[in-house]
Amino acid sequence: MKPYPRTWIEIDLSALENNVNSIRAKIGPDHKFGLVAKADAYGHGLVPVGRFASLRGVDWLCVATVQEGIALRDAGVDCPVLILSPILPLEAEQAVFYRLRVQVEDIEVAMAMSAAADRQETKALVHIKVDTGISRFGATPVEASDLAIAVSQLPSVEVEGISTHFADSANDPDRTASQIRKFQAVLDVCHSMGLQFKVVHAANSAGTIRFSAARQNLVRVGIAAYGIDPYGLGIEGLKPVMTWRARIMGIRTRAAGAWVSYGSTCQLARETRIATIGVGYGDGYPRGLSNKGEVWCNNTRCPILGLVCMDQILIDVTDVEAGVGDEVELLGENILVPELAAALQTNSHEIITRIMSRVPRRYIHPAMK
Repeated sequence: MKPYPRTWIEIDLSALENNVNSIRAKIGPDHKFGLVAKADAYGHGLVPVGRFASLRGVDWLCVATVQEGIALRDAGVDCPVLILSPILPLEAEQAVFYRLRVQVEDIEVAMAMSAAADRQETKALVHIKVDTGISRFGATPVEASDLAIAVSQLPSVEVEGISTHFADSANDPDRTASQIRKFQAVLDVCHSMGLQFKVVHAANSAGTIRFSAARQNLVRVGIAAYGIDPYGLGIEGLKPVMTWRARIMGIRTRAAGAWVSYGSTCQLARETRIATIGVGYGDGYPRGLSNKGEVWCNNTRCPILGLVCMDQILIDVTDVEAGVGDEVELLGENILVPELAAALQTNSHEIITRIMSRVPRRYIHPAMK
């Protein structure tokens, strides 16, 4: 039996390494590279991707939660791991124990980190988060320098870094430039007060490429590292890391006028050869692609007919050679993630992070190619 009879994802780790190197070549060697690996490495698999990346050129890994950081540590990943989202004081004990860098916007979490570090006879590593215009997480620019001073005076705490995050570095250069200026003003005040930071970071994927002033000494690159460029960043040589495949499970021919799938949303205009594909919204394939998505089957785009079901989709293979067991590409080099995102009026991130765990991932290492 074929090892993946229904649907599966292939993760090409050599493409990930290529993309990291391509981005490094674009921005130069003077910035540490932080791979954003939150949300199961954007659906690619947190532990396999994080472990490979930490051994093949990535300096830091950035995740959303303490739990994600623990998963990396339990897998033997030893590089710096930064928690991007807020944590609760009750999570401080584990954050310190697993040597996770935590961003703080108030003194309460910093105090919890200090107390946990004191009990464990170590130092907690803290970054000051500055909100320069997204209103989601961080101290205001007016508050940030005083917070940094207060945190630096806590016992058992090292204020290792300071950061901000852009609201729309892909599409709004004026707003991004304003955020960069606000962040730099905070840095200037902190420096005038005698505070120095080992790590300063602001740039996401678009910020890294489009705003050299945002790169500081660490960049946080997510979507672009996975070979997905919804912003037209123009990074030469990017390759999709993920390819989602499924197989044809059955084929039948129906006459013109027949209805297809649930809800009577698709009536055939001609006699049609219909293939049932072993994937559905229960796997994370978007139901919103009903009657408007396409898949790649034997070098041909084939439209989805009717509603996407929980476990199957139906496609039109009237004009293509296709048989039971044949592979189709749901996304990859021929069906691009930004294309699906545009059809659904969402972002590329949502497409890949919603793929369910019941879809097995096959990891292709450079030695396998």
